[in-house]
Amino acid sequence: MRVAVIGAGLAGVSCAYELALQGHEVHVFERDTSVATGASFAPPGLIAPGLMAGRPAWPMAWRGAPRQLGWRWAHWRARRAGASQPVAAGLHALALRGQALMGVWRRELQLEIEREAGILLLWRHAKDQKAATPLLARLQERQVPHRALEPAGCREIEPGLNPDTPLAGGIHLPQDEAANARQFSQALKQEAQRLGVQWHFNADVLRIEPGPPPSLQLATGQPPRVDAVIVCAGKGAANLLTPLGLRLPWATVHAHSLTAPLRLLEAHPDLGPRATVVDMSLSVSLTRLGQRVRVGGAHELGGAGQQPDGKSMSALHQAAHDWFPGALLANGQQRWKASRPMLPDELPLIGDSGAPGVWLNVGHGDWGWALAAGAAQFLAARLAQRDPEIDVSMLSPSRFK
Repeated sequence: MRVAVIGAGLAGVSCAYELALQGHEVHVFERDTSVATGASFAPPGLIAPGLMAGRPAWPMAWRGAPRQLGWRWAHWRARRAGASQPVAAGLHALALRGQALMGVWRRELQLEIEREAGILLLWRHAKDQKAATPLLARLQERQVPHRALEPAGCREIEPGLNPDTPLAGGIHLPQDEAANARQFSQALKQEAQRLGVQWHFNADVLRIEPGPPPSLQLATGQPPRVDAVIVCAGKGAANLLTPLGLRLPWATVHAHSLTAPLRLLEAHPDLGPRATVVDMSLSVSLTRLGQRVRVGGAHELGGAGQQPDGKSMSALHQAAHDWFPGALLANGQQRWKASRPMLPDELPLIGDSGAPGVWLNVGHGDWGWALAAGAAQFLAARLAQRDPEIDVSMLSPSRFK
């Protein structure tokens, strides 16, 4: 089968590789100049099925206009209701499958990726930690390996934590991990190319014509004939799906990250994090990536998508200073802001779009990397008319009808 994949972020690259591995002829269309230039460029990089099962409610700053009040209301209701048991089980199973599959790819392809295993969740104050009781209950319900820790236990795992910053306790998720998303995307792109995947960069897809077979309209050039289209276009998905009758309640959420060189001192080997620390009070993560630290979080609903927001960046700097003072070098810091489409229930769209020949793999939000490989394997099975052995029907667009 000849398949067109629209978008070359983590979702698109993973789809391209898995489809090629299954023997399909794959064409990837990306409007930018390379892979992982959008939301996959410098995210926190959490591959965290366990944290996903805990479903923490990350706060969002509101930078939008009054017209977004309806979306905010729907989002509040979805958060208040929480994910149903089938949705939670299906998403967690998909993320676990994806994490395992990426582990296979790393080993078999010998991919050299900056990666650290283990995520430590920290609460500064007892009242905040008490409010996390539902999160702990969900971890237990989903049988996620974890350890609830007193402050001393947290410092055994991360001895560089600032002793002057209040710490009530934490939860360690040993099987979750974090890694360099762009590095992974570039390495997997090369492997997919060896399998015959054809990459079309600076290729802006204007329209999808569904049908047997579907077709694409490009801004320039003539696309090849294809048998199926998979939309992994991130923030460009809404413009492609609306003409197909999929008028979904999208909102734009911005995420921030700061990547800085780690100060290396022989006398203080644990000046920065060993793996990943998540400040649950600020909803900010700090991850060791080789000789650097990536600080991520500070979500905004609406607002401009060009420059990092000052208030949001301040939260990242505060978390870094509070937990690992003096660990980040001022020179060589990279500030980044990305736009992501999000639906009110914060769930992605994965599977059949309802339009002939068009499949969906969009709207992953913070869990994009955790779901990328599992979604790719699921879609490859569906295209081959095989049983994917996992039910993600709850992630179809029909849930908004």
